[in-house]
Amino acid sequence: MFQLSLTARELLQKIAKDAGLSYDSVASRVNETMKEGEGLIDAVGALAKENNLNPDKYQINATKIVDEISNILQEDYTQTLMMSAVLGQMVEAKGKDRFPVPAFFVFLELLAQAPQVPIDTKSETSQQIEEATTRVIELTTTLVSVICEWSKEGVIGVAEECPESLKDLARIVFRKTKLLQSGLWTCISCGKIVNVNTTRALMCQECDGGLRSESLSSDDLVGWERNRTGFGRTRRKNHLE
Repeated sequence: MFQLSLTARELLQKIAKDAGLSYDSVASRVNETMKEGEGLIDAVGALAKENNLNPDKYQINATKIVDEISNILQEDYTQTLMMSAVLGQMVEAKGKDRFPVPAFFVFLELLAQAPQVPIDTKSETSQQIEEATTRVIELTTTLVSVICEWSKEGVIGVAEECPESLKDLARIVFRKTKLLQSGLWTCISCGKIVNVNTTRALMCQECDGGLRSESLSSDDLVGWERNRTGFGRTRRKNHLE
């Protein structure tokens, strides 16, 4: 039985090594194929066949991805709070700094399902939170690439290979993505559907007004600006990988 990967980066590293290719060339090829509407696994499978490799060897374990995300979200209250704030900022960012909205929908749904985490007395370091956030970005972007069916226009349904236990999650991502494409947004606080142009901090105007006095200040997020580097990986500015 083949060992299944958990993130796109791990999967691409695996096929690059087996095919004797550079990671950058594999990532570029898979990126281009996915831009045409192919899913991650199909894109990697096609590359495997071209290099006389067994495509069945290059799969993603979607259910274990969900398990790992859920475990991270239950580790520490402060860590989860900061992670949520960072990802929310990245969703509203532009260009390379942006966190893909379908992946954010996955994050929100798994966050809503997670048991309430007790407030921990220990203090998580910025590096620990950075590492956990980066891992969640990798996992959620990979998961949505696997459980959803894609076209050039984005998410168009549930992927055929999506595990039965995750089909409800894929349907939620699809519905919310379609709403967004229609100019609508589901408030992350009250769940009300509103015009996306009227939202602030991913919330409707009423919820934002009520929570603004309790929100994190900009000083709380100093040092968390980040650049996307593809397939979920991120890095902080002025921080070498």
